[in-house]
Amino acid sequence: MNGNRRRGGSREKSSVAEACQEPAESDVFSFFYSEWHTMTSTFPLMAAAFGPVSNLFSITALAEPWVIELTQGEFLPDRARTTALNAVSLAFGVLASVALLANFTGRVKYSRSQAICITSFYIASILLLAAIGQEHRLYSSLVRDGLDVQYSQGYWSAVITAVLYFLCGLVLTWNLVGHLRGLYPASFILTLPQRSLMLQILCIMIWLAGGGGLFVGLDDYSYGDAVYFCDVTILTIGFGDLQPTNTLSRALVMPYALIGIIILGFVIANVHSLIVVSSREQRSLHHIEHLRVRKLRRVQLERTDEESFNLMREIHKSAKKRDVWSFLVWSTVMFLTFFLFSALVFSKIEGWSYFVGFYFCATSLLTIGYGQYVPSLPGSKAFFILWSLIAVPLMTMLITSMSNTVIAAFGYVWHKLGDVLLKHIPSNLTPVPSQQVTTDLESQKPDEELSETGKNEMQDSNAYDNGGSSSDNHDIAKEGLLVNAMQGIVSDLHVNPKKKYSYTEWHILAEAVGMQFNWLGPDSPIRFPIDEPAFFLRLYWNSLKDHLTSKHSQTRRNPHMPPVDMLTSSAERSKIRTIDAIMRATGQQKL
Repeated sequence: MNGNRRRGGSREKSSVAEACQEPAESDVFSFFYSEWHTMTSTFPLMAAAFGPVSNLFSITALAEPWVIELTQGEFLPDRARTTALNAVSLAFGVLASVALLANFTGRVKYSRSQAICITSFYIASILLLAAIGQEHRLYSSLVRDGLDVQYSQGYWSAVITAVLYFLCGLVLTWNLVGHLRGLYPASFILTLPQRSLMLQILCIMIWLAGGGGLFVGLDDYSYGDAVYFCDVTILTIGFGDLQPTNTLSRALVMPYALIGIIILGFVIANVHSLIVVSSREQRSLHHIEHLRVRKLRRVQLERTDEESFNLMREIHKSAKKRDVWSFLVWSTVMFLTFFLFSALVFSKIEGWSYFVGFYFCATSLLTIGYGQYVPSLPGSKAFFILWSLIAVPLMTMLITSMSNTVIAAFGYVWHKLGDVLLKHIPSNLTPVPSQQVTTDLESQKPDEELSETGKNEMQDSNAYDNGGSSSDNHDIAKEGLLVNAMQGIVSDLHVNPKKKYSYTEWHILAEAVGMQFNWLGPDSPIRFPIDEPAFFLRLYWNSLKDHLTSKHSQTRRNPHMPPVDMLTSSAERSKIRTIDAIMRATGQQKL
């Protein structure tokens, strides 16, 4: 065993020397590739999320006239051309959102979907900009005539919609460029939480739009005010500036708010997958590869096989820590930038000081809802709806990132402080062994050694000796070794599917199938994080399958040998049943 390790160590020295000759970074793991892939693969999800939001504002722009005459407090009717441009723009916006969602579900091909989405979003934006320009000229003429007029929430909703449509088209164009550069295939592979999130965002937009139509008739609100009322209600802020005015609306607002809050809760629960899950894997692989190449530049050629294995584990630990903290920094910067900018916008629209705008954003986002300061102008109400729909997901992402870093660190400190302060306080409770509080920042140490059952069964390679020839005994011993090893691995797979094997366990398991690994090389099995029990189960299954296939082929080529069925002893039939049971139990039948 020691001789094998020395030979393995010498082979590792030469392999490390060869690995040092690798290029510093391949194109796939370069910083440019990682950042480009992250942005362009995330953008379609952002477009799919903002598409329904844009449609909501477009409906408001179509349902509510754009100019208010303040003296009489009445809306001035829109021109027929403005209404037509608005309606056609809404149709193109809905078409783009439907085509994008159809591509996510695999009903429309990528190339066709991108062509429809990009073209429709740009056309919808251009049509709205034309309507806005036309209405601005009319508004200016009314002001010159001495009328006291004001843009309504419908007008500002049209402005927001035009910007969102253009941004959706822009990010999809960027994604298409990434595909044409060969950075990813022509498909969107969404996880289940991401698919659920797309549906939930669509549902909450429909709920807001439908609620606006409902309370317009019940409380005599304008459509823009009704949507604003529904938004404030679902977010549980309750400013108090708009309230149900009759018994029927009070009765309906309770189930409406309850269902809306439930939908919003589902959105918050899945929102981190919109950006985090979609790009985190690629960024994690980039960090691991970057650290591996950097370590190879500094590695000493006399490094042993076990030291190389441990170094690769340390690389995974460092990359994981970097990913967690970089996500925290990114989430914090994004949230603070948006928050501070929003405070500036509200202060400018409403004529508040910047501190009052900041105070308003803070109390609204915390759902305190004092009602001291509320959006009173049509522009601030329209912006508040957009602000709330973006601020809630950003805050959710920030809290998620803090839960794995700052909050986990505080929990660890409080745990230690409690141990110190309460150490000498008597208690009648049954003592429970203390467990160390761990966080995602700590390395995932190798678990307990390979189960004793697995080790004993791997060493008992003579269990299937049927007293035949030397060649038969060798074949049966190898088959028994592989089957028994698979049984031991399956026990690990059921107890801890994410188990990390130690170097000794990797050496034993790899030696059983005659394999050796270059732990720091490009073909290292632990170059990137894997589910190690599942990896070994597949490795052993493929080895056993190849062995039985080769044995069957040799039997068929020898006409003097009896049929294969006659060679199947009771022990071999037991092996076959064991293999079938293993593959069924682990869901690996199609390996």
